[in-house]
Amino acid sequence: MPSRLIARAMAALLATAMATPALAQFQDAITPPAPAPAETIYINGHIATPDGWQTALAIGQGTILAIGNAAQMKAHTAAATRVVDLGGKTVLPGLIDMHVHAVDAGLHARECAFPQGSAAPVVVAAVKVCVGAARPGAWVVGGQWDASSLGKVAPHRRILDAVAPKVPVVLHDISLHSVWVNSAALAAAGIDRNTPNPAGGVIERDSKGEPTGVLRENAAIMLLNKVPSPSDEDRVAALRHATQAMLAQGITAYEEALMATANARAYAALSDAGGLAQHVRTCMWDSDQGLIAQRHLYARPGLDVSCVKMILDGVPTESHTAAMHDPYADAAAFGDASRAKGSLMIAPEAIAQRLTRYDAAGLTVKLHAAGDASVHAALDAIAAARKANGAYGPHHEIAHGNFVLPADIGRARDLGATFEFSPYIWFPSPPVQDLYHTVGAERMARFTPVREALDAGARVVIGSDWPVVPSMSPWVAIETLVTREAPGGGATSLAPSQKVSVAEALKMMTVSAAMQLGVGDKVGMLEPGRQADLIVIDRDIFAIPPREIHATKVLRTVIAGKEVYSAKP
Repeated sequence: MPSRLIARAMAALLATAMATPALAQFQDAITPPAPAPAETIYINGHIATPDGWQTALAIGQGTILAIGNAAQMKAHTAAATRVVDLGGKTVLPGLIDMHVHAVDAGLHARECAFPQGSAAPVVVAAVKVCVGAARPGAWVVGGQWDASSLGKVAPHRRILDAVAPKVPVVLHDISLHSVWVNSAALAAAGIDRNTPNPAGGVIERDSKGEPTGVLRENAAIMLLNKVPSPSDEDRVAALRHATQAMLAQGITAYEEALMATANARAYAALSDAGGLAQHVRTCMWDSDQGLIAQRHLYARPGLDVSCVKMILDGVPTESHTAAMHDPYADAAAFGDASRAKGSLMIAPEAIAQRLTRYDAAGLTVKLHAAGDASVHAALDAIAAARKANGAYGPHHEIAHGNFVLPADIGRARDLGATFEFSPYIWFPSPPVQDLYHTVGAERMARFTPVREALDAGARVVIGSDWPVVPSMSPWVAIETLVTREAPGGGATSLAPSQKVSVAEALKMMTVSAAMQLGVGDKVGMLEPGRQADLIVIDRDIFAIPPREIHATKVLRTVIAGKEVYSAKP
């Protein structure tokens, strides 16, 4: 058949096909719809978008309908549309904190508190007041102490016994990995000179073999299990308090870093009551296998239970519980050769077996790994899972990563692992005072290697680890990521080679975190079609000196188009 006849036949066939009802409906379906009416339009703003700064934004049905200028919003204006003049204030995507212990943070607000960095007399005075106010039969629980701030006074049960001879007292340290208790607490927990160290834990002892009152890791958990538990109602109230505090800082989503069954009940209850505004992914404690097996009982819209938390080591403080590749700098003077490098709390082969099983089930694993040896073990386990299950499993998270071997930075990228750097202590502060002594200046020069991880192309997200740090303020986090100095600036900096830009810091807390949570298609940036999660702040953090960012105030927090926080005038 001549080519001209073929062309005519094809044209006739196409015309017939386009006339059929199905294709006619398809043609109607792809016709651009009329502009949707907005419930709220924000004008006169300074709005950060992937295409640059804009001045107006329209929201309907929880979705961003349009971004541009005020004139372009007229197509979305209806009689019921609320128009909000932002007065030139800056609008950013909602921020995401990738490491929070929200229930604990809410409960901590009710505890016997003293400032981090307190000297021994301040601690003792605070405990004395709390003991005097304690109800009969109650324990006094509080914190947070650190050995370097206590000066020449080593934490010992006798110091607390002097003001609390009968009331059990438990004081958390700044890492929440150790406790300092009095004799009444030891007796209530059944811990004495004959009590062996539990697996993965240390009962510190004096020269006579008697417990000093300082318990590390699983030994601390052993005692904490004897403390009267908060009621379910108290947990829900604590969670509500914590989530509201985060909304006031502009945090519109977060990852709950360690959840056992009691806190799972609190999350489900608050969600059912309509009190959980943020999107939350919860990381179930690997030790709570019952919760993992029944996790879907607690899942709700916006409450994701697809993460498991494994704790591989402790912390690199004077406790020497973080697993390090090389000995601690003060190992020779420590007096316990078995703890010269710290140690893993789980054998490497067991880490790999568990992670491979979770990976096969589609669960993201968040691995507590503070020391460089534990980070290496975590990456070995991820490599084993990739080999067993294929290359496209979940992006498992290395939580903390305070110390990482240089070769493991690129290895994480190649394995599709995510660095979740936390807590917010990458600047001179009380929690890091011990580290120069225990770890040494050479390793501290690369402390929390954010710059290296970004340059290597790894996915990097940021977590506060609240209440390990007293505030989850993302503005402190952003400023100090940029300056590596104390908020407001200072004469010294911590690992300045790891500085990042404001844009990089913000991306880690928005786009990258949203991708890690599995909601990167919905949130993380402001553009039409995405969920309307945004915050209005009182300054342009890109235009001011970086040392002023920590003072940023959130004026409005919006989640799915609904204002869930508004600052008081």
